[in-house]
Amino acid sequence: MNQKETFYKPTSSENLADYVKRLRKSLEMTQQELADKAGLHLQSIGKIERGKTNRLNAKAKRGLAYALSIPTEYLDAVIKGAPIIAVKTIKICPKCWSAGTEPEPMWTEIRSHYCFICGTKLRDRCPNCQTPISSYTHRFCPFCGTNYKQIASVEEWKAKLARTNISPLEEEQP
Repeated sequence: MNQKETFYKPTSSENLADYVKRLRKSLEMTQQELADKAGLHLQSIGKIERGKTNRLNAKAKRGLAYALSIPTEYLDAVIKGAPIIAVKTIKICPKCWSAGTEPEPMWTEIRSHYCFICGTKLRDRCPNCQTPISSYTHRFCPFCGTNYKQIASVEEWKAKLARTNISPLEEEQP
């Protein structure tokens, strides 16, 4: 575990207000910037940071996790006052995985870094915007639209098209 991951984990003495405020300040964000990135109202962020609320609905939890670049499990742990035992991150093999299917059990192991089928490095974040993958049902990142699957080389793409008898660049006939 690197220093960044350790810093973002909640401490046992932190409540939701202190945790969110610490992360926001470390990211050098204003409450307004956090609210905008999380898709929440400024007043909601203020209530959370002042300790006026200790509950988060699913939308608020997902939004805060995205905006603060943390897993939702960290927010769950700090709300419940429970330690984080082992956060199961969503990981996929960009070559083997198909959207909407359950992952290979080995991919979800904390120590797994490479696919045991093809040897490709597993992904737990969008390759473009680095947002954590939040669901096995989506093929594209919900924030930037990037495909989670590995983008094939031009040669692989042409070979695939040739197998389906489709010309990659059909010229228009006058």
